Amino acid sequence: MPIDVAVYVDYVLHPDLHTWGVSRTYSNRVRLAGAKLSLDGSPQGRTAWLTQPYHQVPAGQPKDYSGYAAFPEDKAIERVSSAYENNIQIIVHSNGDAAIDQFIRAAQAATQRHGQGDRRTTLIHGQTVREDQLDAMQALGLLPALFPAHTFYWGDWHREVTLGPERANRISPTRSALDRGMTVTIHTDSPVVLPHGPRTLWSAVNRRTRSGDILGADQRLTPLEALKAITLWSAYQHFEEDRKGSIAVGKVADLVVLSDNPLTVDPATILDIEVEQTIKEGKTIYRRQLA
Repeated sequence: MPIDVAVYVDYVLHPDLHTWGVSRTYSNRVRLAGAKLSLDGSPQGRTAWLTQPYHQVPAGQPKDYSGYAAFPEDKAIERVSSAYENNIQIIVHSNGDAAIDQFIRAAQAATQRHGQGDRRTTLIHGQTVREDQLDAMQALGLLPALFPAHTFYWGDWHREVTLGPERANRISPTRSALDRGMTVTIHTDSPVVLPHGPRTLWSAVNRRTRSGDILGADQRLTPLEALKAITLWSAYQHFEEDRKGSIAVGKVADLVVLSDNPLTVDPATILDIEVEQTIKEGKTIYRRQLA
């Protein structure tokens, strides 16, 4: 492998995962990092589990349709508790606020049984996470891994069809989480959205939709905050902050060379930045070919 790959395995399909040798060190650039649990679907597909009905329900569904849970409550609690009991990191896909409520309840139950510790249990996507849920997550030590690229790819759809204007403005509330002092990360969920670092930064900083609208201006990050969210804070989320995420003596030389500085260009042009070169532990693994 030319790069490090941290693998999270479906904890429902593989309930014996904790016996496989979960590790924080790499072997041939791969490590089994922990467990993955998915509690609902996606807001753009109107399968995320919400507490309030969809703005426009899908054809054939009742007016109060609000998506659905992937698992019954006891199953969610049992899986999260098993991860806590066996001291493995668990990352939990929850898009709708009802699914996030279930995630929080499961984490509360697991914490009561096994203690909080430094587990870095992570909410994946959290598109419709509410303010009170961020408070509960912070109290439990849960980390938000949010998805602000949705503002571009599906922002108009969320505003007009799935969530309506008020809820759409709050998708992936990065500013709300960061202002609480939470360690926020951002991602693309490839292949749902193709991996593209500059677009990830641009989306978190600008929150501009395909139509040019700005969705939730009060949730925008500064360029430096967005950069930290995909480097230093992401390394922390994966228990790798001691060796990755920033340029420092003693850390691995995992570097990227950009065509411009995202901290000084007009924030609207961050999307135009090109990746010129990527370096893994001092060795070039990609170099952009000039036309």
